[in-house]
Amino acid sequence: MDLKIFDTLLEPTFVLDQEGRVRYCNEPAALICDQSVRKLMRSRPYIKELFRFTENIEALNDITQVQDASPYQETSFEMDGGKTGRVQLTLQPLPPDPEDGSPRWLVFFRDVTLEETLQRKYRAELEKKEHVIQALEEAQKKLEDYSRNLEKMVAERTAQLSAINSQMKALLDSLGQGFLIFDRQGRCLEIASKACEHIFETDPRGKSIHEVLRQSENETKAFQRWMATAFAEMLPFEDLAPLAPPKYAHSGYRSIDLGYFPLRTEGGAIEGLVLVGTDVTDLVRAQKQAELDRAQSKMVLELVKNRRQVLGFIREAEAIIGEIHEQLEAPEPAYDVTFRALHTLKGGAASFSVQDLVDRIHEGEEILGHWHESPSAENLSPLHRQVGLIDESFRQFLANTDAILGSRGEAGGATREVRIEELRKFYDGLKTPVMRTRFFEGFLTEKSAQVFAHFNDTVQSAASQLGKVVLPLSIDTPDFAFWPEPYQRLIASLVHAFRNAVDHGIETPDVREQRGKNPAGRISLTLEKNGERLLLRIQDDGNGIDPSKIRDRLAKKGFDTSVESDAQVIQHVFDSEFSTRDQVTALSGRGVGMDAIKHTANELGGRAWVTSVPGQGTACMVDVPWLTDVPAFLKVA
Repeated sequence: MDLKIFDTLLEPTFVLDQEGRVRYCNEPAALICDQSVRKLMRSRPYIKELFRFTENIEALNDITQVQDASPYQETSFEMDGGKTGRVQLTLQPLPPDPEDGSPRWLVFFRDVTLEETLQRKYRAELEKKEHVIQALEEAQKKLEDYSRNLEKMVAERTAQLSAINSQMKALLDSLGQGFLIFDRQGRCLEIASKACEHIFETDPRGKSIHEVLRQSENETKAFQRWMATAFAEMLPFEDLAPLAPPKYAHSGYRSIDLGYFPLRTEGGAIEGLVLVGTDVTDLVRAQKQAELDRAQSKMVLELVKNRRQVLGFIREAEAIIGEIHEQLEAPEPAYDVTFRALHTLKGGAASFSVQDLVDRIHEGEEILGHWHESPSAENLSPLHRQVGLIDESFRQFLANTDAILGSRGEAGGATREVRIEELRKFYDGLKTPVMRTRFFEGFLTEKSAQVFAHFNDTVQSAASQLGKVVLPLSIDTPDFAFWPEPYQRLIASLVHAFRNAVDHGIETPDVREQRGKNPAGRISLTLEKNGERLLLRIQDDGNGIDPSKIRDRLAKKGFDTSVESDAQVIQHVFDSEFSTRDQVTALSGRGVGMDAIKHTANELGGRAWVTSVPGQGTACMVDVPWLTDVPAFLKVA
C-alpha cells in the first residue's frame, strides 16, 4: 500500500512500526508537531514522546495487540516546546510493509483545536494533491482499454483499486465535512464522503449538483453561468470562487458553509470541481449570541446616554408601526409606503442598537420584497406574521426602556406630566411676543449637538461592519438651536444619509491613503437658518457620486437620461427602489433610504437634493420651513 495516499487527507495521520516509532506522517501531522515532514521521517520519534497525552491511550500501550480499528478517543496533549491541544485519535492496523514485511499501524488524529488553521492548510493540500483522485479515474480507463487481452492484469489491478477505494472511502467517511466532486456538466461523481448525507441531506453520487444544492430555476441558471466561466478559466479560479454560492440552504436551518476547489489535469486544465460543505451551526450560533450580548450592552448605554433621543424614537416608532398596520389592513398595501416605513424604523432601531428589532424588521423587508415580486394573499400572510413579531420585539424594547429609564424615561427627578391641552392654553395665555419667544426658546428649542449626537454611533457601527475608519461625527454648528419636535420624522430618516455616507461614500483606509487622503474619513453635519427656512447639510469627504454609474443603472431600467445634466442625473439617488448595489445587505441595496428623506422633506413642504464632486465627496442637502407655530403643531399632536 502506497502511503502517499494519506498525503491527500485533511487531518494529521501517522504510520507507526511495532515499537511505536513514526515511519510516516503527512503535512497536517507535521504541522501539529511544529516540525517538517522530512525532520519527523528522519528522526523517527516515538509517538508517545512526541505527545504527552493526559488520558491513558490503551491502544498505544501495546500497539501489537491492536488488530482492528479502535474507537475515537478524545484527549489533551502537551509537547516538549510547551504547545498544548486537544485531539480525537484512532488506531488501526495497515497491511505489512511490502519491502520488509514489517507490521504497521495507522494513527489518525482529528485536531479539535486548530480547525481553522488546518482547514486553510487542507485546502491548499487538496489543490496540490488532486492528481491522486485523477489517477484513480485514469487507471480505471486504462484497465477498460486493456480488458480484452489482459483480463488477469485487469482483475489484479481492479482488486488493488477496490482496496484503495475502500480505504479512501473509509478515510473520507471519517471526516466531518461533506466532500463531493462534480464535472463541467454538473454531474456529481461517485467519490463523496458519508457526511454529505447529513450536510446536503442526500447522497450526491450520480446526481446533478443543482439538485444536491436544491437550487431554484434562477439559481440554477446563475450557477451554470458560473460553472461555464470556471471551467473555461476566463478568470483565475481564486477570483471566481468567492462568486459561487457560499451557503447551502439546509431544511433543518443548519448553517452550512461551502468551499470550492479545482481538480486539474496534468496539463493544468480544470476537469472537475471539489465542493466541501462544513457545518458551522454551533459557531454561527455562538457568534450570534455574542453579537446579541454586545448589542444588548450597547443598547443600555444608548438608552442612558441618549435619553431624549430614545424617547423621540419611541414616539416615532409607534407612529410608524401604526402606519404599517394601516397598510396591512388595506386590501393591498402600498409597497413604497410600507417599505419606506420599515426601512426608516430599522434605521432608527439600529441607531440605538436594538438588534433584535433590527433583525426582525430586516426579515420583514425580505418578505415584503418577495410579495412585491409575486403579489398574492399567500405571500402576504407571512408579512402579517412578521409584523406581529416586530410588534413583539418593540414591546420588549419598551419593557427594557422602562426597566432602565423608568416609565417612558420619567424615573427620578422632580417631573410633572403636562397635557397637550394645558400646554396650548398656557401658550395662548402668553400675551406678548416677547413672552412667547421666551417660552419657545426656553422650553421647546434644543441645540443641534444634543439632537444629532446619537448618529455618531450609527456612523461608527456602519464603519465597523464595512471595515472602514471614520472620525467621530462632526456637528459643525453644535450650538445651533431649533425646535426638533415637528422635524422628528425627518430627523429619523436622516439615519439613511449617514449610513449611505459610510457605505457608498467613505473609502477603505488603503484606498484613501492611495488618494492622498487621511485614512479616516470625515462626515459632518451643518444646520443654518436662512430666512424662514431651515437648511441641513450632511457632507462626507469620500468617493463622490459618479454620474456615469447612475446613467448605466438607469439605462438598464429603461430610462433615457441623455437630456439630463450630471447634476440632474445624480438626483435619481432619491428615486424609489434605486440603488447602485447589486446585492441587498443590512446596510444598503434596497433603494429605500434616500427616498424616505425626500418623502419626509416633501411632507414638511421642503425638498432634498445632493451635490457631489467625484473623488472629493458628497453633500446631502435638506431645505424645509422654519417651524415655530406652536399652536398649529400642538393641534396636530
